[in-house]
Amino acid sequence: MTIHDNTRIRLAIIQNKYGKRLAQRAGGADQPGRRERFNDDFRRILADVVVPAFKSIGDELAASGHAYRIEHDAGEQTPSVEFHVLLRGVPADARNLIRLFSRADAEGDGEVIAEVNVGQTLTELTRFRVLSRITPEVTEQMCVDAIEHIFACNAR
Repeated sequence: MTIHDNTRIRLAIIQNKYGKRLAQRAGGADQPGRRERFNDDFRRILADVVVPAFKSIGDELAASGHAYRIEHDAGEQTPSVEFHVLLRGVPADARNLIRLFSRADAEGDGEVIAEVNVGQTLTELTRFRVLSRITPEVTEQMCVDAIEHIFACNAR
């Protein structure tokens, strides 16, 4: 028995409409493996892009009499980096840091959150779901914007 053309067309429409979602959901079955790969890729970006940018900017600040400290995976289950900005004239225990971390409970492959913390105030800078967008230029600009925020808050 052959099916009617209308039925064949309707089946094609249904498959086109819902097939991509089903394929994505099936791809999600490998969630732990995908998350692991995301975190491994993020660790590489931290080492190859983020830390060198933080170090260069920190060295520039140090040349002006300030200091900095970079900490990897500071007490985290997921990849992270903290860039502590130690400003001259500000108490050493002041909390001035820029942080990037992989969010463990993110949907999909994963998500990276960038934030700046000044004193007790936390401000989110941006989020990345596509790691290739964490380029040296983006990292540098994000860091300089956060440092301006840190200086402005501490200069009050």
